[in-house]
Amino acid sequence: MATAETTQTTKTPPARRKLRRAGKKKLMTKIRTDKEFAKTFFEAKSKRSTDKKAAFRKKKSRKK
Repeated sequence: MATAETTQTTKTPPARRKLRRAGKKKLMTKIRTDKEFAKTFFEAKSKRSTDKKAAFRKKKSRKK
């Protein structure tokens, strides 16, 4: 009777790192399988990148 445990173990939610890893894995599988999604995903990523660069150059040109 002394060996029986009375404490309950509560399950903690997954850590941020584990959630991020799962999300990345899910995204990469979707990119590999869905070609139309991959096309729009990378086009949008490229557009955001060029917009950031243009905004940075604009900001720097005004500083002179």
